[in-house]
Parts: sequence; structure tokens; C-alpha cells
Amino acid sequence: MKGQPIATLAKDGFRDRMRRITQASLKAATMKVTEMHPDSARWYCLHVKKGREFDVENTLAAANVEAYMPREKDSYIRRGKKIDVVQPAVPGYLLVRLVPSPEAFLGVRHQNHVIDFVGGAGGYHIIKDVHVAVFKALFGDGQAPRVATDKSIGQGTEAEIVFGPFTGFRCIVTAVKWCREARASVRIDVQGRPFDIERMPLAHLKKL
Repeated sequence: MKGQPIATLAKDGFRDRMRRITQASLKAATMKVTEMHPDSARWYCLHVKKGREFDVENTLAAANVEAYMPREKDSYIRRGKKIDVVQPAVPGYLLVRLVPSPEAFLGVRHQNHVIDFVGGAGGYHIIKDVHVAVFKALFGDGQAPRVATDKSIGQGTEAEIVFGPFTGFRCIVTAVKWCREARASVRIDVQGRPFDIERMPLAHLKKL
């Protein structure tokens, strides 16, 4: 545009190129590709900005990328009235299913409000289909296995996650909230990178 500094025009041009590359790459992560190669498709855990989970889910849905974000209902009292809300069951994370490729990962990672996939230099964390199925049952209408809550788990406890997309990870409990369904805040370490997870059901943890 006439009158704009050359540096600004160059920056805008770079952003446009990156946007086109990202959108082209995102096609490699769509359900069209997973339907063509179902045996190669895998579930991954996407780390996103807290409070932006619904935005990311909607963006991926609009791009025809399979995503799953468990929801749970909550309520609070404001000015004497009960307010019901629906919120992410695991704030800051959602699951995506795609056929792994550099293009697919690039397309998803570069969406607004996406931080990265859970994983590290050795590769992104793959979630087994059976663990996703259990996770969906826990937060949906399916029948999930009932697990007794270990009431000896508290702040500083070392535990293993035994249900959901983080199954198999060891973690440190950073806080526990005792309520109708006890929840814990935990920190996991994935190849040297820490990830904090809020509101992990205490029943998902096994004390080490």
C-alpha cells in the first residue's frame, strides 16, 4: 500500500506467506486424510492457551480436523442465582487425531492459541485408542470403569496416571481439592519438558 514503510510491507508479506503455508499444511491433518489412511492415524494431545480451548476446537472443526475436548458442567452462585456453565474438563489441552507428517503437525501447531503438541525432541506423545475411549466414557455417556480414590494422595505425592490421554506418565501432585469428585493439580515431565495439568480426577492417579 502506498505510503507504508518497506519493512512493514515485507513483514505483511511474510505473514501472508506463512498463513498460506499453514493453511496448506493443515489439509494434511484433516479427516479426509485419516479416512484414507485409518491404520496410520494417531491421537495426540495438543497444549493450548487456557481459556482458548473452545476457540481452538472450533478452528480445527472448521478445517475438518478431528478434535476432542472433554467438557463438564459446573455451577456457581452469583447474586443469589445459580449459574450453570460448561467448561473444559482438562483446561489447556485437547486431543486431535491425524496421520502424522511434518505438514500435519505444522498446520495444527501454527493455529492461533496453540502452544504445541505434548512431547519433545524424541517425538510427540501418542495416545492409544483404548485410552481415548476410556477418557470419552469418563466424560460422556459411556460406561467407564469405577476406580476407588486413594485418600492418602496429597501435595507432593508421586503418582502414576492410570486413565485418560496421559496414561503411563508419572507426575507430582501440586495440589488437591476435595469435593464431590476430588481433583488434583499435577505436573508431568515429557522428555525434560514440564506440563501442568489442572483438575485431574484423583481417581485417575495411582500412588507410587
